[in-house]
This record gives sequence, structure tokens and C-alpha cells, in this order.
Amino acid sequence: MKRTAMGLFVGVALATGVVAAQGSSSSQQTPPQQTPPQQQQQQQPPEQQQKDKPDVTLTGCITQGSSPTAFILDNARLNVEDRGEKGKIFLLVAGAEDLSFAKDLNHEVSITGTADQKTMVTPPAGQKADEKDLPKLTAKSVIVVADKCSAAR
Repeated sequence: MKRTAMGLFVGVALATGVVAAQGSSSSQQTPPQQTPPQQQQQQQPPEQQQKDKPDVTLTGCITQGSSPTAFILDNARLNVEDRGEKGKIFLLVAGAEDLSFAKDLNHEVSITGTADQKTMVTPPAGQKADEKDLPKLTAKSVIVVADKCSAAR
């Protein structure tokens, strides 16, 4: 009988210890993980990322793209006075409904907006760049500088 009582006592003690251990581990809850601020910035939607880009003002010539609604800013430069600055090419995107590039076609203009930082592949001499490869310039304002484009490239 002593043997049975001792076995029963040890069994109850072990069961109580296991139940107590499970209860204490389930009552400890880990706080929810928060996304670090750096990752939150990377997960912003594209429209928010576009708003975060600084505005630039580029001067160049508006030319016709491959369709009636596609326009290109050719020979775009930040500093018009610097003749050593190589002109870039951008695909123009209207950032406001009231912007129309058609009326300024073949005019030299100054455009303020946000530009993609994408580097463009330079086409071989005598060939035009493919529009899908061009960085985009989302225009917020357009000011006509001259009635015709300057010849400087």
C-alpha cells in the first residue's frame, strides 16, 4: 500500500508541475512586432513616393512622341547657361489636368516637376530612344521660354 500511495503522490506532483508550467508560459504574451520606420518608408505606395521627390526645373524643347498624346522634353538641362551640361531626354507626364503640352510643341520651355532618377540608355547616333526606356518628368508647371527650340545639344 505504501508503494501505491507513493506512486500516486509522485504522479500527482508531476502532473501539477506540468500544468503549472503550461499556465505560466501561456500567460506571458509577446508584444506585437512593429515595423521599423525605415521599412515603413520603403512600403509607401508609388503616389506617396512621387510626392516625396524634390521638384526640379528643367529647360528644353517639347517634341512629339510616338502618339498624339505622347510628348518628350528633349535637350533638358538644369542650368541653361552651362553649355558643357549634356541635355537629357524625358517622357512628359501631366501632373495636373490643366496642363497641355500640345500647345507648346516645338517651343523651348521651362518645366517644374518631379523627375525619375532612372538612367537612360543612350541610343546609337541618328536613332531615337524608345519611349518606354525614358525617365519620366511629371510636370506641375510649364513656362514658354522661346517660340522655337534652340539648336544646342
